[in-house]
Amino acid sequence: MTFFGESSRERPLFPVREQELYGYEGRPWTGPPSDHIVPALLPWALPLGRSDRTVVALRAVEVWPEAMTLVLGVYSRDAMDGGVPIAHRRIPDYHALLVGVLFPDGHRASSETISVPSASRPDEPVLRVQGGSGSQFHQEQRIFVWPLPGDGPMELVVQWLDRGIPETHTEFDGRRVRAAARDAGELWPGLPRRPGNGSALRQIASFAESNTAAHGVLPQRRPGRGTGSENAGN
Repeated sequence: MTFFGESSRERPLFPVREQELYGYEGRPWTGPPSDHIVPALLPWALPLGRSDRTVVALRAVEVWPEAMTLVLGVYSRDAMDGGVPIAHRRIPDYHALLVGVLFPDGHRASSETISVPSASRPDEPVLRVQGGSGSQFHQEQRIFVWPLPGDGPMELVVQWLDRGIPETHTEFDGRRVRAAARDAGELWPGLPRRPGNGSALRQIASFAESNTAAHGVLPQRRPGRGTGSENAGN
């Protein structure tokens, strides 16, 4: 007798139609390609901002071939209300927790404004807040950033005025991130491309643009320290 038993499980009365994974569509700025690639992991532990009762820290960096996901830990001695602490807003709340990146070439991106996927390659970097999880006293949040930084120092910037954390810049080496990207592994090389590749994404982008136009222009970013570029993100 085997550990897991030998009898097969009964099939459901109305089985769900099987679906196949198609090949990677090759738009690295839209989000992490987690269905197709296992990222390299940099287990960095860096404090990013601290007050008497709150700590924001970088816990790790997941490195994709052309982008990265920052894994942030948010810790508090008192309960954090209102769900995940970082969120894109149509009107920026400069007293809430904000996160941004400053690239070695001076380009920047932040969580100040709404960031929607684009069917075409953006002219500026992308920073997109993803899901978070945790408890009242600890939250883990993922921040997707495209593209990978060039050689030289990159800055991760946080601010949380409601909790006494001023604008704080933390530097890390972009060369280590780019080097780690070589270790990201493709899971399913040679998968066929999806029929009508990209049409669904273009429809989503078109809807997002029309919805934005109906509710007004997205707010412009404030000038950042040490950079001459304008609004970042897409």
